[in-house]
Amino acid sequence: MTAPPTLVWIAGHMCDHKLWRDVGKISPYPNTYASITQFDCIEVLAQDVLAGVSGPIIPMGFSMGAIVALMMAKKAPERVKGLVLSSTNCTADLPERAVARLSQQAQVRDGQLNAIVRDELKPHYLSPATQGAKRQDILDLTFKMGMDLGPDVFLRQSEALRTRPALCGVISDFKGHVLVLAGADDTLCPPAWHVAMAARNPRANYVEIQNAGHLVPLEQPSAFRRTISDWLTNLKITPKQEIEA
Repeated sequence: MTAPPTLVWIAGHMCDHKLWRDVGKISPYPNTYASITQFDCIEVLAQDVLAGVSGPIIPMGFSMGAIVALMMAKKAPERVKGLVLSSTNCTADLPERAVARLSQQAQVRDGQLNAIVRDELKPHYLSPATQGAKRQDILDLTFKMGMDLGPDVFLRQSEALRTRPALCGVISDFKGHVLVLAGADDTLCPPAWHVAMAARNPRANYVEIQNAGHLVPLEQPSAFRRTISDWLTNLKITPKQEIEA
């Protein structure tokens, strides 16, 4: 029997495993939650995640986590049997964002992490449809994740994002199947970016999730999980069969 690929859940910038709290694990696959907090380089982060899990894998990357997932596919294409890329961007950092990151890094070194997380990051990540108690719950959770991770992690992750290489070619060259997900109301990484990513690979599927901004796993966890489960089922990725290229 062929070993099933491990689903490697990789959260985004200043997020931890709690990002997936309402998504849950997907059977019958082994599931593991990766950490991308210890290094300030996307390539080194990818190598670290690869070293932490054995055998065939399907990286399930969200935002920065999807960038790490692409680097994993570049570094170990023989192990990566599929890719899930959500709320992300395969290019190098945009010039204006690179400048903004340096400003944020200076503020964090000055002890202002709470203001950065509260005022500049998470409030801009949500769909207008995410309102009321649900919106406040997500904002509270993202603030807690950011503050729990702390300033050192912020600085490392911010620098990794600022200095990352373009990885769009990895999508084009990847021989497995790719699922590209976008929140319909994502202004940080707009749906058009995801359409362009999916167009790079004939084995890619693009799904746009309604009433979600950037934080799709928290805003629409049921739709997010169902989309991934259906994709895995349709590809017959089971313990007895790997993805066919």
